[in-house]
Amino acid sequence: MNESKCRATIDINGGTITFEGPQEFVERQVELWMSSSSSKQSDSVVAYGRTMGAISPGATERILIKDKQPSGHLEIVAVMAFALTQAGMEEFSEEDVRLAYLRAGARPPKVVAQALRDAKNRTGYVETGSRRGLYRLSHYGDTFVRFDLPHS
Repeated sequence: MNESKCRATIDINGGTITFEGPQEFVERQVELWMSSSSSKQSDSVVAYGRTMGAISPGATERILIKDKQPSGHLEIVAVMAFALTQAGMEEFSEEDVRLAYLRAGARPPKVVAQALRDAKNRTGYVETGSRRGLYRLSHYGDTFVRFDLPHS
């Protein structure tokens, strides 16, 4: 049988738990862990990813949007870039960000390329990747999402 392997990592208070195996198993383990009373911390982040680097259908982006409460497309782009990076995608395209918006249940900007350029030029949350049309989360963007969101 050709089942794809999936990996999920849960970060809670500086500790990490990683589940790896068939997608159904991993999703079941994450649901069990997240529903337990000890794991309902607001600072928990779940990162899903297949061994090929693609993101499995999951709640990663939706959880981050809910927890980080970004305002405006520049901050949402930073959160989506953070989610993609946590899922193993060091570099991502406009289409990857658009799909992350859709997985998060957020309406993507009319022109995703412009939102990425603005997040790069105006705020520095993302930077150019190794090839044209690719971007990656900057160190500043990573720090912003981890420590500055949600706004107090």
